[in-house]
Amino acid sequence: MHATTETWSPTTLALVDDEHDRRNASDGYSRYGAYLKQRPTRFHEYDQAEKPLPRQEFAAAAWEVATSPVMSPGYVEIRPDLRAIAPTFADDEVGLVVDVHVSLHHYDLRAARDIPLGWQDWEMERHYLSPYAYYLEPGSKRPAVLTTTVVRLVVDGSWGLPPQEHTSGHGLVDDAKRAVTALAAGINRHAGPIVAALRGEQ
Repeated sequence: MHATTETWSPTTLALVDDEHDRRNASDGYSRYGAYLKQRPTRFHEYDQAEKPLPRQEFAAAAWEVATSPVMSPGYVEIRPDLRAIAPTFADDEVGLVVDVHVSLHHYDLRAARDIPLGWQDWEMERHYLSPYAYYLEPGSKRPAVLTTTVVRLVVDGSWGLPPQEHTSGHGLVDDAKRAVTALAAGINRHAGPIVAALRGEQ
């Protein structure tokens, strides 16, 4: 992890650290690029090695490689208190959506007073570089109510996803960096205030 306590805020959910990426690159250019290079068929149309992907498909693929568990720490770092930030494609032809998974404690729920005494909740583990803790599943000796809400974002033209212009080399790395940076900015802009409200941090 390379984000620090001063880096996160109530509305900052995803961070891109290009300086860390370049500083830790085995090839002197990009650590992220090494992971992209390992997946050459992921970044072009099927059986057409020179044909780039559509913007949304490219951004989703680039994000998948840029985040844990593929990269750890990731080129894009997700705030510790979030379960996941996952781009996916909706079944109703909307196109790309991003699901932000937010764990909630019992006291965040209207039904909290009706949850029996002794039922377990998410456990917290502090990270030494962040004011935001990991939400961990408790042991299985007692029953639990573990609540996660999903904030779903629709990725439209206002997100400014850049086109993929290259399918290999440094050009692909630069294209992928621009794509995940645009996604991170959109996630922070649109989901950040909602997550802050859910956390009571407006």
